[in-house]
Amino acid sequence: MKAVRKMDHGIGFVSCVDIPEPQIVRPNDVKIKVEYCGICGTDDHIVNHGLEPPKAPLPVPVTLGHEYSGTVVEVGPEVTGIKVGDRVTTGGLTGFCGRCLLCIGGFIGGCATAKSIGYECDGAMAEYIVHEESYMFKLPDNMSFEAGALIEPAAVACHAVFERAKITPTDVVMVMGAGPIGLLVMQFAKLTGATVGIVDVSAASGKLELAKKLGADFVFENDKMDVTSTVLQMTGGRGVNVTFDCTSNPKCIDQAILMTGFNGQVMLVGTPPADGYKLDRMLISFMKEQTLQNAFAHNVFTWPKAINLIATGRIQVEPLVSHKFKFDDCEEAFSLKDPTKIKILMHP
Repeated sequence: MKAVRKMDHGIGFVSCVDIPEPQIVRPNDVKIKVEYCGICGTDDHIVNHGLEPPKAPLPVPVTLGHEYSGTVVEVGPEVTGIKVGDRVTTGGLTGFCGRCLLCIGGFIGGCATAKSIGYECDGAMAEYIVHEESYMFKLPDNMSFEAGALIEPAAVACHAVFERAKITPTDVVMVMGAGPIGLLVMQFAKLTGATVGIVDVSAASGKLELAKKLGADFVFENDKMDVTSTVLQMTGGRGVNVTFDCTSNPKCIDQAILMTGFNGQVMLVGTPPADGYKLDRMLISFMKEQTLQNAFAHNVFTWPKAINLIATGRIQVEPLVSHKFKFDDCEEAFSLKDPTKIKILMHP
């Protein structure tokens, strides 16, 4: 079968190659024919910046991808809730024990034996993938495969907004970055009733226009205006209540600190570099008694929320799909510099 694989450590080394189809081994395994798999920021960091997993070196060669949807083609003998023909996606974690306190609490990403597909073991950027039934979700009948492949990034945004941040309907919220996660965070934040603005550079004007269509109250071009001063003026000098950084750019995080008020929250959603951030405004954050809160991935309880909100139209994901590439064209997909790029979907 075809698979998009990272063939070696370092920058680049991504290829579409032929590998054997995975087979059902465990009694609760499900074999899925992949329809679409998105390129996540993590995939981009692995290919274009040489990111390695924090717990172990990248197990090269490794099949990339964890944002996907597909059709069930085979089930193991102990699978009870999934059948052949079902349209599904999975939570992207495999090998978890299901018995430790973290697993029981739904935080299986913290399980000592859990592995993330796509960079700790083979992922979904392939014609087929085998995954446990226990972290699998059926797609609603009205949900397309394209939308199904965006449930995972929607779950990331849902977790950051609903499960980590504390937002009330009277709050003012700012989102740094109008990429896929930023646009999703903005939509989830709007569901809280808050006033929500989003920031990016003028080259991303198309993304900012899309943000307005998706409900943003304000959009700001970071290279054409002093966004911090504008936001402080807009809020009567108080600053906003919550800022989400979806860029992992230290300058944007510093801006977030400056525009967030006393006792406010600065939510760090973007993937940081391996050696961390060098922030110039930490003293200001300290003196404002701000909470700097990490929001990474999601948990078991996040997925039904995200699926329901997409299926009922309250969160829109398909407008974020800007490009589609075949697996054979993976090198072009990963090197694409198009300023209109938001979410790239790969397919066999």
